Amino acid sequence: MKQSNIFWGSVLIGMGSLMLFDKLGIIHFSWWEFSRLWPFLIILWGVVILPVKNGIKILLALLTLVASLWFYSYRVDNYSSYRKHYNGWSFDQNDDDEVEALSETGQSFSEPFAEGIENASLEMDAAAGNFILQGSTSELIYADSRGFGSDFIFKVETGDNHSKITIKQQSGVKMPFKNHSSFNMMLNTTPVWDFDFDIGGANFDFDLSNHKVENLKIDGGAAAIDLKFGTLQPETDVRINTGASSVNITIPTSAGCSVEGNTVLSSRDLEGFNRLAKGRYETPGFDTAQQKIRIKLDAAVSSFKIAKAE
Repeated sequence: MKQSNIFWGSVLIGMGSLMLFDKLGIIHFSWWEFSRLWPFLIILWGVVILPVKNGIKILLALLTLVASLWFYSYRVDNYSSYRKHYNGWSFDQNDDDEVEALSETGQSFSEPFAEGIENASLEMDAAAGNFILQGSTSELIYADSRGFGSDFIFKVETGDNHSKITIKQQSGVKMPFKNHSSFNMMLNTTPVWDFDFDIGGANFDFDLSNHKVENLKIDGGAAAIDLKFGTLQPETDVRINTGASSVNITIPTSAGCSVEGNTVLSSRDLEGFNRLAKGRYETPGFDTAQQKIRIKLDAAVSSFKIAKAE
């Protein structure tokens, strides 16, 4: 029996069981909560590649499937077993009228740009929502958040020629239904930026073509990640650790790019790259390119694509 048959068979059985239980009214099915099961996919793939008999693999796969279903039902039960409170509102998940009555929260934040700042860093810890960076501002940062359960804590530290921005999502409620909150951000284009993002089930769309990016690190769960880089920084290091994610990166046509990493059940679209070894790719003329973008990727059940644009 093929390893992929055991893996995908277990995934489909698990997903179908959850949907069936939802229709029967046993549990509430939520794609957001389902996306949090991605570590079990890694465990399941580890099971199917073990050098043991297929019978043992199937048994271990079923045990993993049962554990994931229990974990899911335990989390969802927590939502329906007690009432939650958020910003003065009290509601029960089963009371549709109260949920619909809740109003959106909103935040705006800005920090003036201090003369002499040459380097800036941004650290963000966020669970769910749509996170977008487009355009620039004369401020150091401008951010606008809209949506239910989307409160953030902002902190800025400035010293010498460096500013550090810390943004942390402080939702008082982890919603079992789809989160439609949005977080829009603009950054100053003067400093050289370092980014460190820890994101969960989020859509992450950052157009960094007008910014100088030296380092960018993303740790993600079930996330759709779209990045675009420009020509302003000679060398950029990108590190992405994802699970059950789609990753799309756009780089300048003139830039040299290298990709290194480990992928499990990932589809890769690296047109124009040369394969140097297992898990290592480079564009032609990378060593002599005036601009270099180095990407290190660890992905599980992901699609990964790099495109070039002027």
